[in-house]
Amino acid sequence: MLKCPNPSCPFVFDPARVPAGVVLSCPQCTMQFTLGPPQAAPPSGPTAAMSAPSFPTVPPANRRGAPPSDPEFEEVGRKADEERDPDERLPARGTNKAQGYILAGVVAVLLAGAALAIFFKIKGKNAGAPTPSDTVTRYNDINIAMDPVPSGWLADDGLRVKLETPYVAAFKHDGTEAYAAFGAYTPRDNRAPRQRVMRNHLHRPFPKLFLMDQFREEPPVAGEWLKAPIATTEPFTNGFKFRAPSPDGIVWMGEVYAVERFGLAYYWLSWCKESDYEEMKPAFAEFRTKFKTQDLRAKWEPKQANGVDYKGDKVGYTLTDSDPDPKDSWRELPERDIVALKEFEPDLDRRLEISAAPEWDTRALPDTAELSVFLLDAGGGDAAQTARKYAEDLEAARIKAGGADLAFTIKELTADTPLQGDDVPSAGHTSTPVVRLVTTVPNAKAANRLTVVSGTRVGEKTVVVIAWCPLPKQRVFEKKLVQIASSLR
Repeated sequence: MLKCPNPSCPFVFDPARVPAGVVLSCPQCTMQFTLGPPQAAPPSGPTAAMSAPSFPTVPPANRRGAPPSDPEFEEVGRKADEERDPDERLPARGTNKAQGYILAGVVAVLLAGAALAIFFKIKGKNAGAPTPSDTVTRYNDINIAMDPVPSGWLADDGLRVKLETPYVAAFKHDGTEAYAAFGAYTPRDNRAPRQRVMRNHLHRPFPKLFLMDQFREEPPVAGEWLKAPIATTEPFTNGFKFRAPSPDGIVWMGEVYAVERFGLAYYWLSWCKESDYEEMKPAFAEFRTKFKTQDLRAKWEPKQANGVDYKGDKVGYTLTDSDPDPKDSWRELPERDIVALKEFEPDLDRRLEISAAPEWDTRALPDTAELSVFLLDAGGGDAAQTARKYAEDLEAARIKAGGADLAFTIKELTADTPLQGDDVPSAGHTSTPVVRLVTTVPNAKAANRLTVVSGTRVGEKTVVVIAWCPLPKQRVFEKKLVQIASSLR
């Protein structure tokens, strides 16, 4: 038997089966060599010791596990390399079967992981996509089932993409040029939809379709949709007709609706050429009835907010914000800022600010409002009247600082004037009387304000709360200002 010339390789050949002079390749370490006559015994003695190298010389081409350098063996290697067909593939290295199994297992796991990742990515991307079931299309994530689309209407994905959030489906009429879209909105944190947000959603697609300087709203449309009433009370008339031209000069007429049901907001938008509106109006109404709510959210209840109290340090008063939405809540100015403000407002005790920005547009400038608490020496008068006079004096000083000749009026809003803004949950004390004042400056409309005032007696002090916002933002903040001002105690 002939052992492989590689000292580190244990493979053994049977020389009887291999003719002399044939180039062999070890199947275990892949070393190539030629089987020939036995080599002469190496010299021994002092001469051999002097001529032998002090350490083995390893051929550069095979330093790992190669035998010591031998001229005859190197000649065999060169001859084998010269006689080898350059197009012939090199012999494969021997491998351990266990390693192959392990490698195959690792590859299988990686492929399975990649497949799962693609699956979940597609599933997440298509979240909210409709699920056909028999003749009904179900939007389970928004609790809606849609009956078969009426004859003549075709899905229009290009229009849906153009309209963007919150619209999830859009359609085009195959005959008369007319369009329709359906949308839904799920508020964050399981809260009820805000009327202000619903109103903004209704108006959001119009600039993409029409010339807004000529956009006109018709009187509000009363009724219900999806078994929910359509709000028609100002400022949130969430159902109305409109008339507007498009950039190509065509005049369009349509209608929009928004309702709340089971904690979600639903939207309908349809329009056609003005000349076709009366003809298409029944078709719009029929199409709208194809959408129905399911029972998936029948047990939904709005999240109950925990009120946040603001307590006085020097005087024992308390204010409560009953709806501390993380993205729409009051923020208290730090004490160092209050110290600086007291140089101009010596009676100031604390100041709160609030910002409200559209949820779908992070680049939009937020709407803002402000609340101040003042501590006055208690007099003999009524606290509410003292607070009102103090607020009116501050408003007069503010207008005078902007221009000595500016005319202005301060008018009280009576109980007959409905509150504007989103509904605010009630929490705790809300019985302190408030006064709503509107400051109007005809020659400086940017100075117009809504101010909500309340006052109460605490010990030797009269605590005055003055909350205000720019008058155009009344529909955003009024109910929130009234809630926190009436919580003073």
